[in-house]
Amino acid sequence: MLRCATIGSLLGAIPGMGAAVINSESSNNAKEGGALIPTIAFGVPGSASMALILGAFLIHGLVPGPEMLTKRLDITYTLVWSVAIANILGAGICFLFANQLAKIALVRIGVLAPVVIAITYIGAFQGQKAWGDIYALLIFGFVGWVMKRFRWPRPPLILGFVLGALVERYMFISVERYGWEWLWIIREGKFSPWVDIVFVMTLYGVLSPIVRGYIKRAKSGTGGASRFGFQRQSLNPDTCFALMILAGFVICLYVASGWEFGARLVPQVVGYAGVLFVGWHVLSVLFLAPPQAIVAGENNESEPSTEAQTTTPVHAYKIKQEEDHFDIQADYGDLDVPTIFKRATSYFGWLLFFFGAASVVGLLPAMFLFLVGYMRFEGKESWKLTLGIAIPMWLLSYGLFHKILIVPWPQSLVGDWFPGLRSNIWTNLF
Repeated sequence: MLRCATIGSLLGAIPGMGAAVINSESSNNAKEGGALIPTIAFGVPGSASMALILGAFLIHGLVPGPEMLTKRLDITYTLVWSVAIANILGAGICFLFANQLAKIALVRIGVLAPVVIAITYIGAFQGQKAWGDIYALLIFGFVGWVMKRFRWPRPPLILGFVLGALVERYMFISVERYGWEWLWIIREGKFSPWVDIVFVMTLYGVLSPIVRGYIKRAKSGTGGASRFGFQRQSLNPDTCFALMILAGFVICLYVASGWEFGARLVPQVVGYAGVLFVGWHVLSVLFLAPPQAIVAGENNESEPSTEAQTTTPVHAYKIKQEEDHFDIQADYGDLDVPTIFKRATSYFGWLLFFFGAASVVGLLPAMFLFLVGYMRFEGKESWKLTLGIAIPMWLLSYGLFHKILIVPWPQSLVGDWFPGLRSNIWTNLF
């Protein structure tokens, strides 16, 4: 236990790593304590959950850094003790109710999914009380599913949104104060290597997997010269998604080109970096066949077999050789691609139904329609079970959000047709 807890604390303190590379549950729990260190001291989240906590800090005007370790020690120690007490209480609860908690895994997805989605919709709207929050929920939910499907890690995207404003603010201050001399080791006659050390560490983190791959192939004897030429089998949805990301960076550069220097500084820096890295990735996938792909499909010949070329894309070899993936991996079992996309289309179709119903009759009544519709027609549950869950769930949400929290519900088409109904028909009926 002590060995795993030490591993978890140390790896948890590395920003962005989180539990993606830690398997044992003791290390998994211990990493939260380590993740608090860079989050509080430097404002760099140690995990995806700490990115959410950092966002909460910024909303409440708390700036991580030296101030959190000096003037706001009360909040810092509250977080530390919260993690410690939560682990103790969590362990006790799990020991007492292990059998009951394990039964949650037996809940059918047709019952569990609509309940979670309904609460998520209302929770998303609760943030800013605007339709834009629900738009963001749908868009980023879809982007997150695509990234998970293609094994693109999502924590870096979350960290970018959380830290983007801080990076932009302090980079602008650095450039205004020092120009581009802030990148130099000697600044104003003083030796200051810290910025360059951080850059070297960043480049090491980005390039080390590539270097390790070449070294591993060289030691195993499976290396060799890569073959240059258009790889038609690599033109797959993964590559198309990478092209979309590349197009996003190009659009970013084009839009920011007309802004003043202070406004376009960070968008252009990020845009050029994105074009460089994603562009290299796309070119290497489309025009460079790595030695792994050639060796894996050669079948004792000098060239890959026709079957390997036509049935297995190059990125499949990369996925096969990857051991670590810094995100929760998607396991689709033996499902084929059409079945996966059919289920995904049905799932997102129900999400759009929820959104469409909310825009017509209001968010709260749409929640009831969604619960009944999903459980009865998608989950194939009986009417007795469907109504037995949907009605209490809706009454609980109505009492909590409408009566206790007094959430101002968004305007719907029903409210536009009948101006006497403020936000939706249920508001005045109850």
